[in-house]
Formats: sequence, C-alpha cells, structure tokens
Amino acid sequence: MGLKLFKKKNYHEKTTTKKSKDHLKLVEEQEILKQSSDHLQYELSQKEKENFFLRKKIKLLEQENYKLRDGLGTVQKNLADSVSTNNKAVSNLDEVKGSFDEIKLDTIKVVEEVNKLNNNVEDVNSCAKQIDEGATSILDAIEGISEIAFQTKLLSFNASVEAARAGEHGKGFAVVAEEVQSLSNATSKLLEKIKQRTNQFEDISKNLQGVTNQALSGSQLIKDLMNSLDILISNTIDRNNDSLGSIYSTNDEIFMSLAKLDHIIWKVNTYLSVIEEKPAFKFVDHHNCRLGKWYYEGDGNKSFSSLSSFRSLEHHHAKVHNGTKKMFDYLDNVQENMEHIFSGALEMEDASEEVFKGLDLILQEKKNNRT
Repeated sequence: MGLKLFKKKNYHEKTTTKKSKDHLKLVEEQEILKQSSDHLQYELSQKEKENFFLRKKIKLLEQENYKLRDGLGTVQKNLADSVSTNNKAVSNLDEVKGSFDEIKLDTIKVVEEVNKLNNNVEDVNSCAKQIDEGATSILDAIEGISEIAFQTKLLSFNASVEAARAGEHGKGFAVVAEEVQSLSNATSKLLEKIKQRTNQFEDISKNLQGVTNQALSGSQLIKDLMNSLDILISNTIDRNNDSLGSIYSTNDEIFMSLAKLDHIIWKVNTYLSVIEEKPAFKFVDHHNCRLGKWYYEGDGNKSFSSLSSFRSLEHHHAKVHNGTKKMFDYLDNVQENMEHIFSGALEMEDASEEVFKGLDLILQEKKNNRT
C-alpha cells in the first residue's frame, strides 16, 4: 500500500514536471512569436513609412515635372517671341537693304550724268579754246593787213608828192593816189572795227574758258563726293548684310534651341502620361509637331533642305514619335507592361539624342557654308 502511494506520488511529480516544462516551452515559443510579430510589425511600419516617403517623392517629382513643363513652356514662348521679333528686324533690315540698293543705283546714275556733264563741259572748254585760238589768228591777220594798209597809205602819199612835182602832167596820177589813200583809210577803219569785235570774241572766249574751268572743278567735286557716297553706301550695305547674316544665324540658333525644348517638353509630357496612366497631351506624328512643320513646310525646308545633314534628321525624328507611341499603347495597364514602356522610353531617348546631334550638325553646316 505504501509502495503504491509512493509510485503514485512520483508519477504525479513527473507529470507535473513535464507539464511545467511544456508550459515553459510554450511560453518561450509565444515569446519568440511575439518578438517575431513585433519585428514584422516594425518592418511593416518601416515599409509603410518608406512607401509613404516614396509616394511623397513621386508626388513631388510629379509636381516638379508639371512645374518644369510649365517653366519650359514659358522659355519656349519667350524663344518663339524672340524669333518673331528677329523676323521683324530681318524684315526691316531687308527694307533698309532695298532702300540702300535703290540709293546706290541712283548714285550710279548721278555719277553717270555728272560724267556726261563733265564731258560736255570739256567739249565747251575745247570749243572756247578753239575760238580763242581763231580770234588770235584773226588778230594776227589784221595786224598783217594793217601793215599793208599803212604801206599803201605811205605809197599814196609819195605818189601825191610826185604828182605835185609833175605839175599838169601829174594831175591824173594825183587823183589815183587820192583814191588809193581813201581806200587805205577805209580799210584801216574797217580793220579797226574787226579788231575790236575780235578782241570782244577773245574776251568772251577767255570768260567762257574761266566758266567752263569752274564747271569742270565743280563737276569733279560732285563726282568725288558721289564716289565717296557710293563707297559709304557700299560699306553700309556690307555692314547691313553682315547684320542680316548675324540675325539669320541667331534665328537659326534660337530655333534649334526651341526644337530641343520641344523635345524636352515632349518627353516630360510622355513621362507624366506614364505616371498618371493616361495621356497628358495630344499625341501627333512627326509630320505635325512644331519640328515637323518646320522641317516639311516651314523655314527649315526653305533654308536648310539643300544640306546633307538636314535629310538625315527625318529618320531620328520619326523614331522619337515611334518610341512615344509605344509607351502610349500601354498606358491602360502600366504596371503589367513596364518592360514595353521602358523599351519605348529607351527608343525615344536614344532617337531624341540623335535629333539633338542632327540639329547641331545642320547649324554647323549652315555656318560653314556662310563662311
């Protein structure tokens, strides 16, 4: 009986000890589970904070992308206004160039007329010299005739003296001598009048020579002034052309920058579309964007289509739009199609970089052609 009680008591103690151990083990496991749960809760809390922080960053980036787009749009508008202002300046300079060209033509005509006037004055001066020389020759001839008249007078006087000595026999000879003397006197008077008129012609010719010499000096002065004016106008036209060239170059550079801005805004809008999972702008093909219109029908086609670098731009520009189109095709389920979207983005970015290089090459080739 006592042995039974001892065994029973011992069994009870063993059972109690086992239960205690099991309980302790259970408590330990519960503690471990609690610690694991606390750790998971902590990790979950940290992940939630990280997700919240990421959502905030994405929201901030989204807001900044909108601000960036708006800011770039403002810069784009300013550059477009600058192009418009430059175009007005170019138009004004073209008008100035046209006016200077007309003035230059008028100047050439004036110089031609002055040259004709100069030739005419020289002809008049030559005639005046010939008149002066003719008057001098006449005066020389008059002097000779005057000498003959004087000798005739002397001869008639001697004849009269001899007739008087001859008396009655010399009367007839005396009459002839008187007639000769009268004729000689008349000739002397006539020669004097001719001499006076010839002297007047000589004075007139000398005055005419003086006037024509002054006219020649004046026409030469006008000619020199017109030549100086022609040089000044030519220099002004050259400077005006240089200014036009500079403005054209500036316009080209501004548009190239504008085209690059268009691509940056295009890409920002594309990424905003991915973030919002819907189009943030209206998609158009590469024929109908600003660069496309410039390329196919605008100033680009007019000013650069002859350049080899211009023709190579089309392919890369089309690929930019093709990459964007790929991204737009998966906007209805962005999460499931990120690989396709990344592929489209890569194509868009690579092509956009080639477009930038192409625009720089066009600009450089145009500059090289100008020089």
